[in-house]
Amino acid sequence: MRIFWKQLLLYLGTLIISFILLAAVLAQGIRGFLTEQKVEELTTLAHRVAQSVENFAIYGAINFHLLNQEIFNIQQYTDATVMIVDENFEVLPIFGDFGEVLSIVELMPLLQGETVVVFGTLEHTTLEPLLVVGHPIWYGHEVAGAALLGFSMAELESAISEMYRITLIALIGTGAFAFLLIYVSSRAISRPLRQMSEAAAVIADGNFDKRLPIHSNDEVGHLAVEFNRMAESLQEQERIRREFIANLSHDMRSPLTSMHGFLTAISDGMIPPEQQPHYLNIIMDESERLIKLSNDILKIHSIQYAEVELNETEFDINDLIRKTILGFQQRALDKRIMITSHFAHPSDMVFADEDKICRVMYNLIDNALKFTPEGGEITVETTISGEKVTVSVLDNGCGMTEEEQKRVFDRFYKGDLTRNEDKMGSGLGLSIVKEFVRAHGEIIYVESEIGKGSRFIFTLCNL
Repeated sequence: MRIFWKQLLLYLGTLIISFILLAAVLAQGIRGFLTEQKVEELTTLAHRVAQSVENFAIYGAINFHLLNQEIFNIQQYTDATVMIVDENFEVLPIFGDFGEVLSIVELMPLLQGETVVVFGTLEHTTLEPLLVVGHPIWYGHEVAGAALLGFSMAELESAISEMYRITLIALIGTGAFAFLLIYVSSRAISRPLRQMSEAAAVIADGNFDKRLPIHSNDEVGHLAVEFNRMAESLQEQERIRREFIANLSHDMRSPLTSMHGFLTAISDGMIPPEQQPHYLNIIMDESERLIKLSNDILKIHSIQYAEVELNETEFDINDLIRKTILGFQQRALDKRIMITSHFAHPSDMVFADEDKICRVMYNLIDNALKFTPEGGEITVETTISGEKVTVSVLDNGCGMTEEEQKRVFDRFYKGDLTRNEDKMGSGLGLSIVKEFVRAHGEIIYVESEIGKGSRFIFTLCNL
């Protein structure tokens, strides 16, 4: 089922249940409120009638004409039935030829001076269900009778039904508006998710140009932003992968072509025997270059799909740096590059995997040699800060832009070759460096400026 329908049904179900509960509560509340309101009104009028009878009795005789006129006005105003009974609950004859005695048990508390509320009928006068309110009539300190007001339950139910109808109309109108909001909200949530699903399918087919429109700043909008970032990252990785394959093909084809040409020439006797050792050395160099390239590819593959296993020991980082620099002396002499070192102490012991840190130093110095022009300088330096040894490799080469600094440790990434005289390399060296340093729980970063060179910095645990 589509998420739109799931959201819509969920919200509608919640809305319907909420409305049912609200309607039940409102129904009870409306009935209770109207009934209580009517009871209060009838109680007030019953007290008023009883007070009038008591006032007339004070002067020794009841003026039935005036009393009858007042009761008539009350009946006209409230649509209530008004009766006055004596202490025996006999209806006074001025209100008709009743002359009957009411025998409602619930009215008996009137004789004790209490006000009573009864839901029932006034027997012998009407069989219609009534809401009856009785108030005692006092003569001196004794109860001489009671004023009874009865309101038709049918009319009360009619008023309650009218309130129900108004409330139902309001609920239906509110429900329709809520349904519209729910529909719009569900569409607003499901549309970008559906677009993401469609875009993901497009990207899965290899088209990384697909992007999502961003129309909000909420969680869905943030998800769309991250989705676009993912697509951009995949597109960039695909571009780097293609560049890597192209560069790798070129890097492999060049030495293979050279090796094949020299071997063919030697085999055909085109190269004199006294010159063959020179060309065999060239073939050896090219084969070593291919071996290094293959090793780099295998190394990055193993790092990518498995955790780096460390064989950590104590060793002198300064001694390792000196040995690594010596391995680059010939290349440095060929390019007239000076490699100098500055150590915080004559000996600085660290706890790490010596082979992997050796590879880190080799790759960093090798990278610095590639990007340092002839006559340049490379400086390797160590400093101590607390429990950390900081190692930096500084060159005065071409430097890097901010964008290049962000991507320099990415797999397969190769810097701007137009600024690099040595165009060889697989673009894996610095990626391997980053993985090895991170495996030790340390950090590595680069500081660079165009035209002023680059400084690669990493930390190790000091002993």
